[in-house]
Amino acid sequence: MAITAQLVNSLRMQTGIGMMKCKEALIACDGDIEKAIEHLRKQGAAVAAKRADRAAKEGAIFVGLAEGKTYAFELTCETEPVSKCDDFRNLGTDIANAIIKSNAVTVEEAMKASVGTLTVADRLDEVLAKIGEKMELRRISVLPVAANEAVAFYSHMGGKIGSVVKLAYEGEPKGGKEAVQAVAKTIALHITASNPSAMDESGLPPELIEKEREIAKEQIINEGKTKPDFLDRAVDGRVNKALKQLCLLGQEFYSDPKKTVTSVLEEEQKNLGLSKLCVSQFIRFEKGK
Repeated sequence: MAITAQLVNSLRMQTGIGMMKCKEALIACDGDIEKAIEHLRKQGAAVAAKRADRAAKEGAIFVGLAEGKTYAFELTCETEPVSKCDDFRNLGTDIANAIIKSNAVTVEEAMKASVGTLTVADRLDEVLAKIGEKMELRRISVLPVAANEAVAFYSHMGGKIGSVVKLAYEGEPKGGKEAVQAVAKTIALHITASNPSAMDESGLPPELIEKEREIAKEQIINEGKTKPDFLDRAVDGRVNKALKQLCLLGQEFYSDPKKTVTSVLEEEQKNLGLSKLCVSQFIRFEKGK
């Protein structure tokens, strides 16, 4: 079959891939556009294999809420310009839609989720074939949202950091659910700024707590304060102070250091006329970390 300029351009319009690669694909597939598209997708997989040892340290965090679930995921690439281009951002949107419409809660499940007639893995191959950079769906977190929960999410610096928070509440809030969502937004901003490791101390790894104790003990000994009774009390005090800064509920509130996150929630619970207001879950992803 003759490979005309019109045929090549038609394939280019469908795939967004350069004219020369489209022509090569059509020649390889005897002018069959559908086979040429599949051929180009397979080339995308080949590009990924060749670049498997390349570092994909750039990218973006995508966050959102739809159809009773909220999500966050990290999509990586090799260079910053690619992370800002339309093809990369459209890929992120497609992945988000696939997550929303499926039951995917892991990277493996998300890669198999549908994007039209393709899977997420297929879409990655398509974009790889067009751009020629390594890209990966690095991590994902999906949280279901209950009727008595208000959700807020925040994307910082074009996706460098993405935060999601769910607030559970009981009672009829003054100002309706939107008022609770406004509180959730302030907590999401705090999480973005303050980077908590866990909700409270129970969520911290024991080895992290032990490390903090060792650091505190060395500091106090180096200060010459070695009496056993004093040493134990001083270590406990310093560790508790350090852990507060790692745990969301004990952190100083980002916009008012005189308050903690807990005291802000208690204040807002009273203002909204609720019998309960608390953080039920949160996500914070930072690009490359």
